[in-house]
Amino acid sequence: MDEDSNPLIHLPKMIRFQLMLYLSIMWCFIFSVWTGWMVLFGPSIIIHALILIGIFFTSSIFEHRKKTHRDLYKDIDGCVRYDDLWGG
Repeated sequence: MDEDSNPLIHLPKMIRFQLMLYLSIMWCFIFSVWTGWMVLFGPSIIIHALILIGIFFTSSIFEHRKKTHRDLYKDIDGCVRYDDLWGG
């Protein structure tokens, strides 16, 4: 689901993750009942949970990596210190 068009975008990340996990469990159950294969319900929940956990942690890592090495060397006024070291 696109993050910009997600209606849950205004919720905190953890709440959004929990709701998406509950929605995936609901759809696993609906699909299992619809196909008549309740045997698939357990593995389907596990697979969906693993996929959502992987997506959640990957996006959180990329969110934290938006800072660059230049952000570590900011002065009080917001300018980069040691700019001559970086070829600027």
